[in-house]
Amino acid sequence: MPNLTSWGSRELEKLKTDMDRLFNSLCNDYGIPSVCGIIDCTPRTKMEEVGDALEVSTTMPGFQAEDLEVKVTETSMTISGEKKVTFEGGRQSSHFKKTIPLPCRVDPENVRATFKDGILKIILLKCIIKPQKTISINAE
Repeated sequence: MPNLTSWGSRELEKLKTDMDRLFNSLCNDYGIPSVCGIIDCTPRTKMEEVGDALEVSTTMPGFQAEDLEVKVTETSMTISGEKKVTFEGGRQSSHFKKTIPLPCRVDPENVRATFKDGILKIILLKCIIKPQKTISINAE
């Protein structure tokens, strides 16, 4: 039996790129616009800690703010979007949904999101963890 190895992110990214190229070629052969050629179907996300907040930046070329939705819990964030493209003879839509586990708890009530020049920027405030408090016990 051959040795089995798990795929790393580089191998998966190469497979995705090859599949995108294959579908783009197929669409070009039949004169159909390729949605993945117009829209980056897998957003690239960068997350960094800045003081008491997490800053998440995601590239969204081809999308508008009204095409996107962000949902936040204390431990994760989901970014989803749908883009419809109309062309001669039909309509095509592309959608994605990406759930990102967060490295720390955040306050879902204090989230800001802005969208400019194809970049979605989300600021998540970390939950403030209060120090342990000793409670005095009253004898009755």
